[in-house]
Amino acid sequence: MPPTTAETAVFPVVTIIEDIMQAILLATGETEKLQPLTETIPSPMLPIANRPVMTYAIELLARQGIQNINVSLYHLPGSIEAFFGKGERWGVELDYLLQRDAWGSAGALKWAESSLSDTFIVLPADMVVDLDIAKLVGQHRVRGSAATVVVSRHGSDASQPVFVGENGRLTTQVNGSAPYYATGVYIFEPSVLNHIPARTHFDIQQELIPALLAADLPVHAFTSNGYLNTLDTFPKYQEAQQTFLHNPLPGQVANGTPQLRFLSLEGRQIADGIWVGLNNVIHPSARLAAPVFIGENCRIGAGVELGPDVVIGANVIIDDEASIQKSTIFDHTYIGQLVNIEDRLVNKNLVVDTQTAESVTIEDRFLLGPTYETVAEGGGQRFADTLLTVPLLLLLLPLLTVVAILTFITSGRVVQKKTRLKPYMSGQSVTLRPFMLYNFATRRENGRFTPLGSLWEKLGLHRLPELINVLKGELTLVGVRPLSPEEASQITDTWQQKRHDAPIGFTGLWYVQNSREGELDEMLIADVYYLATRSWREDWKLLWQTPAAWLRHIK
Repeated sequence: MPPTTAETAVFPVVTIIEDIMQAILLATGETEKLQPLTETIPSPMLPIANRPVMTYAIELLARQGIQNINVSLYHLPGSIEAFFGKGERWGVELDYLLQRDAWGSAGALKWAESSLSDTFIVLPADMVVDLDIAKLVGQHRVRGSAATVVVSRHGSDASQPVFVGENGRLTTQVNGSAPYYATGVYIFEPSVLNHIPARTHFDIQQELIPALLAADLPVHAFTSNGYLNTLDTFPKYQEAQQTFLHNPLPGQVANGTPQLRFLSLEGRQIADGIWVGLNNVIHPSARLAAPVFIGENCRIGAGVELGPDVVIGANVIIDDEASIQKSTIFDHTYIGQLVNIEDRLVNKNLVVDTQTAESVTIEDRFLLGPTYETVAEGGGQRFADTLLTVPLLLLLLPLLTVVAILTFITSGRVVQKKTRLKPYMSGQSVTLRPFMLYNFATRRENGRFTPLGSLWEKLGLHRLPELINVLKGELTLVGVRPLSPEEASQITDTWQQKRHDAPIGFTGLWYVQNSREGELDEMLIADVYYLATRSWREDWKLLWQTPAAWLRHIK
């Protein structure tokens, strides 16, 4: 969660820039770097030492007196704005500029043209850079530059080579010397925006800078010797984690990279190189080898081995005797018993090799998975559901086999999947997440019944595969009705939304009390009443009444 306004940070200002200038953070996430991680996490929100990488760009600007910051958004913008808010935490004012299309880095500047009326600095929001901005601005003004490109002697596969001529001016001529590499950081005068076509995909380094050089405008280079990591590959991402872990340790700098200034880790240091967040439960037999960072609300089991070079996100569960080295575990991830992880990034059930960039999704939730806490479900209920469902499936196996064969013969498939929503606890709030509910196939793609579909639905036999969802932990035996996204969108009243505080079930008061064709409002009333009166005795009673309700439904 983002810090509150009351926790506003006060940063040491290195050198306050005399003419307070503007800034724009490019948080559009248009590039495909670090996929598949960035398919669900916008690149500015990727955590470095458990803080979104964009945090470090904001703090860099705030320390040097830049308070008015524009933020260009495109890919997955909601989580960025929700986390950073208006910027009060950092003593800055964030103004978000949402793009409906991908315009490229220069196109984003053109989109923000009305907000850029003075000299402005451009920073990618998904990289880590330590830079003396006051010195950069000073050079820009002394040389009368229209644009200043921050360059480095060290590049990556994605870096753009640039060549510097006399007096530090950029040139298109290859002068025989080793090239510099553009870092993605720039200072521009607002007149530069006239060289960017409107509503056109346009790149700063590939198109805007050549256009400025062709117009014979003064474009200079500023060489940065500070820490720089563009986070464009998985090895670089893991290198950034190691740098942040090693930097606070006396005499240690990861891989010989420059030290970061003003670095502080948000956690309590319980031993040299061991930082932990709030509300953690760490078993006494767990072994931690520095450096290790553990986020808040984590549970570390017996015999677990962590480190070195390990970052554990918030709300992570690491089961007994698991072992993790040189890896990053993202928020809300479960690591199973005896699982060994090394040189990996793990986001719930997604595993990425930091050296080869190969990724795999683990389907076995006993090994890896999310830790979103299912609403109102405990381990005892899951055990009881499994204990009852397994013999029930064995008892129904002959019927299931016959229905499956007939369904396949008449429709060409056995099972159809329906999207339903399951409530999870995320912090203090409930979120609805989709899962696939299994039914015997009863309808064709055009909505018409298959030859036996109408009969299966009338007899309620189409729902029997839902018992598989119970075994998978996606349903309980008794709970509230699983809703489709369309049905959930109709729930607007507060009293109706209370039903999300109960688990969803194969049966329940909604099934026992109402008719098979019951209206949604009737189901919601039954669900809310069930929540208010829920107990294990009531669940047993409803389970016992389900066969009679089934007989009533098929009449």
